[in-house]
Amino acid sequence: MSKIVIVDDEPQVVSYDPSLFGDLKINHEIEVFRSLPSGSREVLSRLREAHTAVITKATTKINNNIIENLPNLRHIAVFGIALDHIDLDAANRNKIAVTNIPDILTNSVAEHSIGLMISLLKKIPELDRRVRNNEWPSIEVDLFEGKTLGIVGAGAIGEKVARIGSNLGMKIIVTPVIRMDNVRTLSFQEFGKVSDLEFLLENSDVVTLHTRIVEETEYLISSEEFSRMKSNAIIINTARGKLINEQALYNSLVSGKIAGAALDVFEQEPLSKNNQLKSLHNVILTPHNAANSHEIIKKSINKLIENIKINLE
Repeated sequence: MSKIVIVDDEPQVVSYDPSLFGDLKINHEIEVFRSLPSGSREVLSRLREAHTAVITKATTKINNNIIENLPNLRHIAVFGIALDHIDLDAANRNKIAVTNIPDILTNSVAEHSIGLMISLLKKIPELDRRVRNNEWPSIEVDLFEGKTLGIVGAGAIGEKVARIGSNLGMKIIVTPVIRMDNVRTLSFQEFGKVSDLEFLLENSDVVTLHTRIVEETEYLISSEEFSRMKSNAIIINTARGKLINEQALYNSLVSGKIAGAALDVFEQEPLSKNNQLKSLHNVILTPHNAANSHEIIKKSINKLIENIKINLE
């Protein structure tokens, strides 16, 4: 009997319906932790006898030290797309399989990104707040048509956002960041311009991030990059929190270097009670929720379970 440990299901997503794991429970032990581990030591403790580690949050880091001290671990099953929080070299060296859910979440994250863009350009949160405060304001908002949408990252989510933006009448600029092959370059050139990051920042009305964290992309957007953006531009991040230097973002918003921001991911999650971004009216904050469309959660869990079963054989 192998042990499967769901390390960090808080907020609860993977384990909300125990019946989904019914087949696995017949022959295997399943342990669920419905709280976030405080650090590497607690992750190690939770996984001590595990064959399979299920990681549901990008904030749970599986580093070399954890992997080297878990001789029974044979599979790390990530509930999501990105693997930047897993030490893949250490896993490979220890012959530990690492799986993810690469395609199912694309539409949900792309739609959330577009939703945040719409909310900022149309100032929906501000209008809602002021009506609730017994005002009846008339303020100018922006059209999408004719605006330039700059997409940083050329994966499936970036491409979906580009296609939706193009259908809204927006001009598209794409910066791959991580090298893009010729086929994908041609795909993007059908409806947009492929450029470097500097050109994208200087010419976009909306900048949206859809790339993964590697050494060269940590704090990809900081003070220098914000200084290149238009003063009426907005930035959206549904990818990884550490793509943006949050202090530089705050300073740029307060000083008027950029007009607004919408974030679903943060340097530290959950956000601290006194995170200074909470005080700004031109910022929309959501709790790493972009992938949580109810239509795909069950499908994603089924794919996760399929990955677990394959690696138990």
